[in-house]
Amino acid sequence: MADTVVAEPLAVETIDLSALTHCRGLVGECDLPGDPELSTVALAFGALVEGETTVARCSQRPEVVAIAQPLSMLGAEVSFEGETATISGGGLQKTESVLEARTPTAFSCVAGVLAGSPFGGTVAIEEGYLRSARSALDALESFGVVVRATEEPPYQAEIGVNVPKPGSYALGEPDSAIKAAVFLAALGQSGTFEMIQDLAGEDDLEVLFRRAQGRLDKGRVEDADGHRIVFEGPQELHPSDHVLPGDATAAGCLMGLAALLPESDLSIRDANTDWKTRRLIDLLRRFNVGIEIEKTRTESGIASRTYRVESKEELRKIKVAGEYSELFFEEIPLLSVLASAATGETVIRDVSGLREGKTDVIGLMAENLRRLDARVGEISDGLVIEGTSALQGGEVDGGGDARVTLALVVAGLAAEGETKIVNPGPVEATYPGILGRIASVVQVKGR
Repeated sequence: MADTVVAEPLAVETIDLSALTHCRGLVGECDLPGDPELSTVALAFGALVEGETTVARCSQRPEVVAIAQPLSMLGAEVSFEGETATISGGGLQKTESVLEARTPTAFSCVAGVLAGSPFGGTVAIEEGYLRSARSALDALESFGVVVRATEEPPYQAEIGVNVPKPGSYALGEPDSAIKAAVFLAALGQSGTFEMIQDLAGEDDLEVLFRRAQGRLDKGRVEDADGHRIVFEGPQELHPSDHVLPGDATAAGCLMGLAALLPESDLSIRDANTDWKTRRLIDLLRRFNVGIEIEKTRTESGIASRTYRVESKEELRKIKVAGEYSELFFEEIPLLSVLASAATGETVIRDVSGLREGKTDVIGLMAENLRRLDARVGEISDGLVIEGTSALQGGEVDGGGDARVTLALVVAGLAAEGETKIVNPGPVEATYPGILGRIASVVQVKGR
């Protein structure tokens, strides 16, 4: 196994969770912690490059850092210093160990690397990600990869030693995890590999691939509403430096907090343009958050955006349900804080899963918001929140949950008086860098 250097905690100014005080606004400019999915893909590509690849603004989330273990077991060397990752690869080696993946994107990448190797192997993922993992395996199987997967937990997929064969796969909506699996599997194979997707445009994964001197052809499918991505193998990737765009969850936290405070004028640079971030902007605009958007690119050419949020408009009620609840499941605590300051009654539904596990997040957020003088009712699968003119500081309980604690940081900085969070969750471990970004732009009274 190659060496892996574990990421150290970032040495940045942070927020005191035991004494949050009301702030005037978020003022100035900041960037974001790196996008976790794109960070995972960039590290996986680096494992197949002969030489050293650097990934700046690489996410330090635990599930991203965790991909270093399976990649190192396959012969790559991975190290992290602050928000920069370095990976040296190109010499894959066989392992008999089951390779653990923490996210669907990591699963897809590891499965793709194994499918393109001369030895195959086994990759595992938690049961909750079964559907997403199965989608990546379906794509690999369409190119002739033999997969033997269990249907019961623990979910494991054994990737056979037969190499992918040229062919075509109907991708539908662009999916970076599936595309990464196919690119990684087909890289060393001869022939033409084709994927057809519904939308045009070059996504972040393709920019990473081209920056490493990978070659792709794209064009419209004749007599059909689709676009063809053509990969001609074999190809060899080369060492490159990547600067990644930012994380959607961090963007939502900063924009939401800026909208809650009375004197905000915040610019967030190098935000991602992925589907989740675009839907996040739509959701915040439904809350009546004023957001100006400027098209930009990161230093390595990946499309990004600068968002400017000013305190201009009164927030208004919305309904969060269906696909929005599914897409922003982890951000529901933050959205409930925004709802507490919005005029009218906001309804959040289809999130009964937040009641499961160690913490009943729905019940805990309802109780905490009531402690801050918000008017909140619980329903079986969500919350009903009547907006109030101003939250009032008090003692709240993080429940040991990072999602709840981050939402309470936002609430505490917006509330009048002082707020103390007891039993906080591991915010800096789960969302590395976010508290430091808030601290860098927050304007307290008297500053």
